[in-house]
Amino acid sequence: MNTQFPSAPIAHTPPKGTDRWHDLGEHLREVGELAAQFARFLGAEQLGRYAGLWHDLGKYHPDFQTYLHRCHAVAQGPGGSTPKSVPHAIHGAKWAAIQFQPLSPLIYGHHSGLPAFSELSTKLQGRDEQAVEVAYQLSLECARQAGINLDANADSLKREMACVQHDPLASELFLRLLFSCLVDADFLDTEEHFEQQKAQQRRVSVSLAQLKAALAESQTQLMVGLKQPDAPVNRVRAEVYEHCQRAATLAPGVFRLCVPTGGGKTRSSLAFALNHAVARDRRRVIVAVPYTSIIEQTVKVYREIFQALGEEAVLEHHSAVWNDRPSDRDQGDRQEDARQAFARARLIAQNWDAPLIVTTTVQLFDSLFANRPSRCRKLHNLVNSVIVLDEVQTLPIGLLDPILSVLRELVERYGVTVVLCTATQPALEVDNAYLQGFPPGSVRDIVPLAKAREHFRQLQRVEYEIVPQPWSWDDLVADLVSRESDRALIVLNTRRDALAVLQALEAADWPREHLRHLSTLLCGKHRAEVLQEVRQRLQDLAPCVLVSTQVVEAGVDLDFPLVYRALGPLDRIVQAAGRCNREGKSERGQAVIFAPADGKQPPGDYQVAATIAQRYLQQGENLHAPETFERYFRELYQLVDRAKGSDIQKSRKALNYPDVAQKFSLIDNEGMPVAVEYDDQAATVVRQIARRGSLQGGDRHSLQPYLVNLPLWEFRRAADSREEVVPGLWVWRGEYDRSLSGLAIDRKPARFEVVDCVQ
Repeated sequence: MNTQFPSAPIAHTPPKGTDRWHDLGEHLREVGELAAQFARFLGAEQLGRYAGLWHDLGKYHPDFQTYLHRCHAVAQGPGGSTPKSVPHAIHGAKWAAIQFQPLSPLIYGHHSGLPAFSELSTKLQGRDEQAVEVAYQLSLECARQAGINLDANADSLKREMACVQHDPLASELFLRLLFSCLVDADFLDTEEHFEQQKAQQRRVSVSLAQLKAALAESQTQLMVGLKQPDAPVNRVRAEVYEHCQRAATLAPGVFRLCVPTGGGKTRSSLAFALNHAVARDRRRVIVAVPYTSIIEQTVKVYREIFQALGEEAVLEHHSAVWNDRPSDRDQGDRQEDARQAFARARLIAQNWDAPLIVTTTVQLFDSLFANRPSRCRKLHNLVNSVIVLDEVQTLPIGLLDPILSVLRELVERYGVTVVLCTATQPALEVDNAYLQGFPPGSVRDIVPLAKAREHFRQLQRVEYEIVPQPWSWDDLVADLVSRESDRALIVLNTRRDALAVLQALEAADWPREHLRHLSTLLCGKHRAEVLQEVRQRLQDLAPCVLVSTQVVEAGVDLDFPLVYRALGPLDRIVQAAGRCNREGKSERGQAVIFAPADGKQPPGDYQVAATIAQRYLQQGENLHAPETFERYFRELYQLVDRAKGSDIQKSRKALNYPDVAQKFSLIDNEGMPVAVEYDDQAATVVRQIARRGSLQGGDRHSLQPYLVNLPLWEFRRAADSREEVVPGLWVWRGEYDRSLSGLAIDRKPARFEVVDCVQ
């Protein structure tokens, strides 16, 4: 192999096993063109081009060139240590600060993350201002000698930013999206150099038009195969689907899809999204759901619809997806095809360059408020897309101000259509002192409100029973026994309450083999298996009493004849009732709402919502009417603490990206995760990490289905039951009940517990 160093400046060392150096000038121009191509959808083509052209100017410094040569020499020869890195982003950022200041922080942070703009001038000086200035001038001189165009037309760059320059929040999102263009372009061009095979794997052959046609064909087959097409459930589903198709030709904007539980929301919302995307020339459809349990059932439906188009028709991107690797037991071409599809999906998930993406609301919104390059990389691909927010009522009220602010911007400036889906619609079409939502009159109903009311009346498959006096756990069990039902769902507010009900059932000699439990005391893999077991038992009409926290609500496809729900927020109560008589197999299911005498409620917004819900129940409000929830949410928004969301908005206006990223989290998770060696795969991953002695990038993805998050006080009390196998990874060494209750913890009475939420 030829080990001679090239005379021209280089951007990267050769890929392993080759002598193909990456020419620096070529890299800058390619990144500039790619970034310009991405930024064209923002109306910022020139800004993208110069961000890419200047981002690695510091690599022209002779010290950086020497650093790359030494890195290559170490890689080629035996022994030797990797030389210390030489900073380079600072020099391009300094030049951008002179030419067009808004590009400076984007270039400075293209490896380390978007900085706070107020701190940038200090960062550009460096610890030794004089040394930095000398290095900067030398980098510029070398770049000029290499023929790099350092001078931009400032007026054209200003014109591209003119539409947002007087609005700090608009500027914040615009620069974040432009940062995404730069980062993705840099990643892709670098990947093309080092791993050309990966670059080729990114190409997706499925189009939105093909997805639309496949869905239409699937829907036709579904309707032909119905045994009772005139049954109320089937009639409502057909009407909802028809309304979604009809509304799809409307202009982009914000839409509301209010459908009763069991009304076919999954298929119909997809029909609207795909038809709208094709009719209005949108680039992709992004479906965001709150819980991984819903993602799994949603993706299952989608994959059945698009089976003929192959695995790449649906891109999953959530915490648990990357652990279902193709089995080594698969043989031949099938195994190789599965591995290639798996690898391709992982690559595409980095930047969401696919026509149909299913993800979590956590992944979507945490990325929209992140500052790290890897999280921001996908954001430019949101432009000109259709975003379906499933179970939109689950968005935390305290964060609605920044969430709705960003959604408004995406709709108004970047061609995004947003679809708000749920049976319990929150009041997001409001602009007042309590909440700045979507402007009044701007949200269009896919199903007209009068027709939606009719659908809710037609699908009244549940009768609510409000227990007038508080119940002890023994009262709850006694009522279940008195109804002589061996299939029931019991939903509690906390994990501690769920365990207490399990104990009461076992004390009453309820057969343990008929009991199932769902909460975050079970790792994700265990929860998925329990859900599958429960569905099978319900299908077989086998005895099954499921004791659960809120992880089973909001979209989880279960159908019990009897549901108990501890008093909580009104939307949670109705969502729990949606697991009752879901398919209309009986004339009326029973949803029993009770106040636990010994139970607890999480404090804050949850408790406020439960108090309002209790009054609504006492007043006999109609829980089958969509307008009930609009009034409920309007009242709730006036009482919740919005300080956190307001604080995030202040940081956004100040262009303090690290502060925004630190403050915004869709899951309020003040706890510590411990890994459970639930199966052989989990144990193997833990052994590999322990042998290596440190965590690596992919380890957290591999362990995600096996993590249980413990509140800090529980984590501290469990010191004898956990082991830190490597720094940052705790493994559970205590008892784990695979048959029922999951992780066993030495519990003590607690004033409250956080809401049990899995996303």
